[in-house]
Parts: sequence; C-alpha cells; structure tokens
Amino acid sequence: MAIASESLSPSTLKNRRHELLQQRRWQAFQRLWRFFFISGLAGSLCWLMATPSWEITAPEQVEIEGNQLMSKEKIRSLLSISYPQSLWQLKTHSLKAKLEKLPPVGDLSITRQIFPPLLTVQIKERRPVAIASSSQGMGFVDPEGIFIPKSFYSQQSLALKQLRLKITGFESQYQFDWKELYPLIESSAIKIFEVDWRNPSNIVLKSELGIVYCGPYTPQFSEKLKVLAKMRKLSSRVPVNRIVYIDLTNPQAPSVKLKPQPVEASKPSEATND
Repeated sequence: MAIASESLSPSTLKNRRHELLQQRRWQAFQRLWRFFFISGLAGSLCWLMATPSWEITAPEQVEIEGNQLMSKEKIRSLLSISYPQSLWQLKTHSLKAKLEKLPPVGDLSITRQIFPPLLTVQIKERRPVAIASSSQGMGFVDPEGIFIPKSFYSQQSLALKQLRLKITGFESQYQFDWKELYPLIESSAIKIFEVDWRNPSNIVLKSELGIVYCGPYTPQFSEKLKVLAKMRKLSSRVPVNRIVYIDLTNPQAPSVKLKPQPVEASKPSEATND
C-alpha cells in the first residue's frame, strides 16, 4: 500500500518559522512582564511593612480580651514588647509560647489586625480555688494543682478575696494528689476550710467539726471523708470546743481526742450556828 506524502513549499515553511519566532518572542515578553510585576509587588509590600503606619507604637495597641483576674497592664508587661515594633516583625508564635508557660495562663491566641494596626491577645486564665503557702511563697492553686504566685494578680481582685479554702505547705510534688483530693473536698458533706500538708505523712484538715488527722494521702482518702460525714452529729453530743482532734488515720477505727471535762466549782458549805 502506497503512502502519499506532501512536500511543503518554501513560502509555507518561511511563514511557519516566522509564526514560531513570534510565539517565542511573546512568551519571553510574558515571562519578563510577570517577573517585573511580581518583583514590584514584593517591593511594594516590603516598603509598606516598613512604614510607620504598620507599627504598634504604644501598649494601648495591644488589645487584651478574656482576662478576669490578671490586669491588662500585667499581661502587656509579660509580653515584653519593645515599642515601636513592626506589626509584621512580631513573632506571635514565640510570644504565645512565652505566655503559655506562665502559671496563671491556661490557653491563649494572638492575632494581628492591619487597619488600624493592633495586636489582639485572647486569654483564658486558670481558675484559683484555694489560697496556698509553699516554699515559693504565698499564692494560689487551681483544680489541676498548678501553683500561681500572688505577684501575677492585683490585690484588688474580688474573686480572689472570696476564696475560703486554704492550703498550708503545698509543694509541686503534691499536684497529682491535689487533682484527686480537691473534688473530694468540694463534695464533702462536712465543710473543709484548710488543708495542712506540711507533714505529708499526716495531712491535717480544719473542718466545721474541728481538727481532723487523716494520715498520708492514699486512694482511700474518700473513705475517710465518708466516715467524717457520719460524725456530723458529733457536735450535738460533744461541744466543738472540747474536741482536740478527730483521728481518721484508720477509718475503720476512728477516734476523738477530747479536752478534759471542766470540773464544776463546789458550792461553799452553809455556816451553822451553835
């Protein structure tokens, strides 16, 4: 079977070469135009970011949202931002990581705003539930056992002034025990006012029934509080001021140490006449 072939004329070949050359020139022009456009756009953005209109120049341009216990001024000081500062050069991830390491901070986010230039810090604080003393000084403890030094808070905070539970001798190694102990104290039928942890081999509670010796913290601590709840009517049989302490170190055999019964003064004998 024969295959027919058609030869192109010189003029046709010349026209095709001209068309290909035109296409290459146009493509080269497009690439050059695209390069200058992108370079100009990048340069403009760099120039805009370097202008003062994209800077935060005062602490008031750092908006604080969600804070309830820490003051806005305190949070701004913890950020340690030097002013003026380019909004785009601020390392928000580093600032976020820095604040999240602080004891009173539970969670937060940091966002930039362009018009007007602002930095917004949305914060979720930890909730203190007890006033605490430790080797670190005075402070507060949250339900998770995080110790928060009092220096983070304003002395005018009403929420902190209303705390009634106290812990004496709290240390970081008690954190996981406290996470279990706190819900037990909160749900206790007998009001607990203070936890004395200075001697971990004998945790002492101050309750509405008086001093309670509990021994070391163990998973059976809840049983001791149940026994304490059964002693609710103790004050109706024995005056609270006579109770030296309640011993629950062995919840199977609780005991009560009492002050001696005061001896009533004898009445003077009546004089007799002979």
